Amino acid sequence: MKLFNSEFTIMEKSMDAYSLRAKALANNISNVNTPNYKREDTDFENILREAIDKENNPKIEGRTTNNRHIKINEHPSIDTIQAKIIKEKNLIMRNDRNSVDIEVEESEFSKNNIRYQFATNRLTQDFNIIRNVIKSK
Repeated sequence: MKLFNSEFTIMEKSMDAYSLRAKALANNISNVNTPNYKREDTDFENILREAIDKENNPKIEGRTTNNRHIKINEHPSIDTIQAKIIKEKNLIMRNDRNSVDIEVEESEFSKNNIRYQFATNRLTQDFNIIRNVIKSK
């Protein structure tokens, strides 16, 4: 039996991803004047969406007995997903081949911070409910 539902796991994984994204965006901002620097970001939302779709609409998956076998309909579960930093190699915006736009980075940093605060507040609310239930017993 799981102690917490998938919402706790989603919020936990989201907070980890937003923290990693904040590091990537801060790195982009600090390298705004570095020639040939390629901006970094994370692709967590797509990975999370696939995992949630799999949980809500399970499909038949092929089981493999060897790592060289072809995997069929394999999608990550919510418990195993992790954000990864990706470099955007194809985007070139300036003559020095740097792909960082400071206004975009600052905007994305603010949006990421709002998402992190939302996840933090949501988890705090859920833990307060659990604490109140425990206290009332």
